[in-house]
Amino acid sequence: MGTKLVERGITRYDIDEQGTYGYMMRISRSGEHINEFFSDKNYKGKRKALLAAQRRYRELVESLPAPKTTKGVKTARNQTGVVGVHLAVCESIYGEEYSSYCASWKTADGKRNKISFSFKKYGKQKAWEMACLARDLETTDREKVERLFKLRKKKNQKIAPPPKPTKLATTKKTTNKVKKKSGAKKSPKTKAVKKTGKKSVRKPVERQDERKQRAKRKK
Repeated sequence: MGTKLVERGITRYDIDEQGTYGYMMRISRSGEHINEFFSDKNYKGKRKALLAAQRRYRELVESLPAPKTTKGVKTARNQTGVVGVHLAVCESIYGEEYSSYCASWKTADGKRNKISFSFKKYGKQKAWEMACLARDLETTDREKVERLFKLRKKKNQKIAPPPKPTKLATTKKTTNKVKKKSGAKKSPKTKAVKKTGKKSVRKPVERQDERKQRAKRKK
């Protein structure tokens, strides 16, 4: 027959090959794991073995420190700002896209419950408010949520509007260069004047005077 979970922390063992018949009790707290087996043979029957396993489990639950829980704690994955409420988007076989707000939570026995409210049926704002109400009440009773929603409307009690879709942050590089506007006049470029090694040209009168002075010196 194998194994079967009877309740939280207790599993039934019926293994014919090994001749193992009884209940395995398991509990984990703060990294400590405790496993204890209660056989039918030692406790003279299945019923007494189960009672012993249940009694031991309750003793350990009361004596060991309570496990840490993340219930009500907003994590980095949360995109709506409300714990337990998220946006669900799905696509049909015909390519149509459907959006809804979904409320989810864990029950006392560790199971997960959820309920969704579609945009198409309720509208975005109403679907958001009803999902938040369902999460607060932790109920999958749709009629109960709708009744409470109507009562809040009569009392003018409003819930915050649904969050806007988050966009990826884009960073633009900024430079110190000034962009030139179209149609602006360009400033004329000035070229540096280089000095040349050419001799200055003298006037013809100055040349005649120099020739006269040289002739006098020779005499």
